[in-house]
Amino acid sequence: MIERIKSLLNNEGAIYFLSSLVYSFSTYLIALLIPYKLNLESMAEFSAVFNIVMLLSFVFELGIVTSFLRHNQIYKVSGYINAFLQLSIFILILIFSKTILGNWLDGLFGLGSVSIAREYIYLSVLSILMWIFFKNNLLAQKKIKLIIYNAFWILFVRVFFLIYIFFYTSKISLNHIYLYLFIIPFVVMLVFLLRDNIKFVFNLKDLIGDKRNINIFRKRLKKFINFSILTYFIAILYVYTGRYVIVYVTDHQMKQLMAELGYAFSFFGLVLVFITSIRSYLISKFNISDMDAIEKYVKKINSYRYKFFLLSIVISIIMSYIVFLIKPSYLSDRSVVFVFILILSYVLIAYYSLITLLSKTFNFNQLELLLNIVRLILVILSVHLIFVKYPIGGFIILNISMVAIEYIFARIVLKRVQRSL
Repeated sequence: MIERIKSLLNNEGAIYFLSSLVYSFSTYLIALLIPYKLNLESMAEFSAVFNIVMLLSFVFELGIVTSFLRHNQIYKVSGYINAFLQLSIFILILIFSKTILGNWLDGLFGLGSVSIAREYIYLSVLSILMWIFFKNNLLAQKKIKLIIYNAFWILFVRVFFLIYIFFYTSKISLNHIYLYLFIIPFVVMLVFLLRDNIKFVFNLKDLIGDKRNINIFRKRLKKFINFSILTYFIAILYVYTGRYVIVYVTDHQMKQLMAELGYAFSFFGLVLVFITSIRSYLISKFNISDMDAIEKYVKKINSYRYKFFLLSIVISIIMSYIVFLIKPSYLSDRSVVFVFILILSYVLIAYYSLITLLSKTFNFNQLELLLNIVRLILVILSVHLIFVKYPIGGFIILNISMVAIEYIFARIVLKRVQRSL
């Protein structure tokens, strides 16, 4: 048993898996505990902004994580391109937080109707996004243990401030909750990331000093950005589709649904963070030239499908029962139903995504873009035609649409990959 534990601690995949679990747990603690410090109205705002912050982190990510993990295996210059783009995104977020450009995003995502200061919202987006960049930079450098050390640091700081909020404050503003739980825990990683990226950019001047290297750099940059842009539109369509209902109820100030859906989506956020982390790890490992490894992976995933479906039902029942027991009194039992539907649908999507992630290795991005547009249209129709009158029925329909499109995409990817093997 001890030897087994040692082998797991020396396994990169297991350590990365554990780091995702630790970070997700720290987020879960916030979703679990903070509602008890709030009333219905403040909970509605907190949960709506929480989900929109997650959404905006995808908006500003610009697809460079997937592009970097893919191209880093092929081109050495990818590290320099990645550093330059990450610094550019850092500056871009600051510009949006302080200028009239932020007004456009406020209107698009319903932020104009919330009382939380824009600076805190965008700094939260910046912090979470810098953690994603920092983690994936370490993954590309194979410094997996540093990822888990930093995940535990985030957990420690969040627990510290949760204790402070619950035991040493009688009343606290939403601005301070976001400052303590979504900004301060990431400051150390932000400093290290900026330091490393600035070093990369300064070293870039030496690399492109030779005219031959300039031409190579331009070609690699073009490929990197083209892949990033397409990946970005795919990702943002997917994430916006998944959270469209939150944006809708926030924009229309449907307070009860804002609170109930926001509470449910906070649990779904744990699943999403976990799925994204595992996908990033696997994408970093796949190489299109290693067809034998891909073939073994496909067979292994297929062998787990029935166990995964059973697991999805079990997890959904357990999570919804926990929510039933612990939810604040101002939330109705409808929030329990929302949690069950969300967890079930996204655990199923998690399984199909283990197949569809191969679309990044084989570059099936145009197909994924088309299917994500179809998925968005189906969800918008479900919200406007059914959800507004029958929230639970509409929520079931829109989640069926989400799962169905992922299933169709997985089937198409599987057939194309098998033809290539």
